[in-house]
Amino acid sequence: MRRPLPVVGDLLAFQSDRLRFVAAMQREHGDVARFRLGPFPVWQLAHPDLVRQVLVTDAAGFRKGMVLQRARVVLGDGLLTAEGDVHRQHRDLVQPAFHSRRITGYASVMTGRATAVASSWAPREPLDVHAATVRMTLETAGTTLLGTSVDVGVVEGALADLLSAYKLAFLPFSDKLQALPVGPLRRLQRGRRRLHGLVDGVVADRVASGRDGGDLLSALVLGSGDGRLSSPELRDEATTLLLAGHETTANTLAFALHLLAVHPSVQASVYDEVSGVGELAPSDLDRLPLCRAVVSETLRLYPPSWMMGRQALVPHQVGEQVIEPGDLVVLPQWVVHHDERWWPQPFTFDPARWLAGSGDRPRWAFFPFGAGLRRCIGEGFAWTEAVLGLATILRHWRLRPVPGRPLRLDPLITLRPRGGLWLIPEPR
Repeated sequence: MRRPLPVVGDLLAFQSDRLRFVAAMQREHGDVARFRLGPFPVWQLAHPDLVRQVLVTDAAGFRKGMVLQRARVVLGDGLLTAEGDVHRQHRDLVQPAFHSRRITGYASVMTGRATAVASSWAPREPLDVHAATVRMTLETAGTTLLGTSVDVGVVEGALADLLSAYKLAFLPFSDKLQALPVGPLRRLQRGRRRLHGLVDGVVADRVASGRDGGDLLSALVLGSGDGRLSSPELRDEATTLLLAGHETTANTLAFALHLLAVHPSVQASVYDEVSGVGELAPSDLDRLPLCRAVVSETLRLYPPSWMMGRQALVPHQVGEQVIEPGDLVVLPQWVVHHDERWWPQPFTFDPARWLAGSGDRPRWAFFPFGAGLRRCIGEGFAWTEAVLGLATILRHWRLRPVPGRPLRLDPLITLRPRGGLWLIPEPR
């Protein structure tokens, strides 16, 4: 039985098993549940209609949640964390880089990196596929978004330092604690220095050269008039794009490969589809419906963004209850994506459900990339990389699980495998 504690409220129960906690809140209290994390009253809204209200129809009444507010210490005013006019201005500047024509041009880099990473695998040797997909997507993001190769170790180390401070976001006075050089806070500061050092060097080089490399950073650096960003703004956007541009896709690909390894009949069907396409090209995406269905089902079962947060700016009516200004709101994809009202056999891996149409399922029963004006700007980029990456890897390798190495989940800012995700690759 849930027993909130003084000062910390439900924070200890939440931190001990976040996925179980949010699922239990919906099971015990329904689509509208209330609890407390440290000093913050929290409302959990777990119905597609409520998701639409917060993210689409009434979005102006909310701002980013506490985790992303705290992430500004690293990401500054990048697209993930910026609010209001700053967010709108930066989104307008970044949007052209994610036009479908641009993404088509990036596709050859995506398949090239997937081929290079998969070619380095040792046959029949246990492999941490999450580490491999991180390397693949990070190298792709460096080339397509920043126009340079990046030090994978530096970025992943900095990201680990950032994630280590996630648990502190809901502590009382957490905004004051960030400056203290102790424990995970020291790691957070170290990660920020490492990441900013890497990105500042890339930005300075591009500004000095004035070179247009056909990547996103070039478009931002060479912007004219009111569209030109300052050096700190360039760093914020480059840092955000580097982290967000690889992390969620790497997680999705790793989870998809795991699901196929434990469902060999589906894996065989995917291989048959990929084999019938020939050399992969951007125009082949429409010829890979099963690959896309596998990615969709992976995003449903293991959504990288497992819970979205907002903070109310104005009173918001939910049924007979009122969310007050300052209250936090969480929209848990983990719960909505596993709700049997919308998803028959919700914990079963069934890509076929995506090949038969959505039926009567509500529009926002599936929102892995968010919704509304703050919907992920890189969604098209992520879909393309995930589908082409999956097809490229499955063309070369048959995957099977490693006995005694089950999948464990780590729901931090994103949903990641805990301790790696281990599979055995066998050559085709």
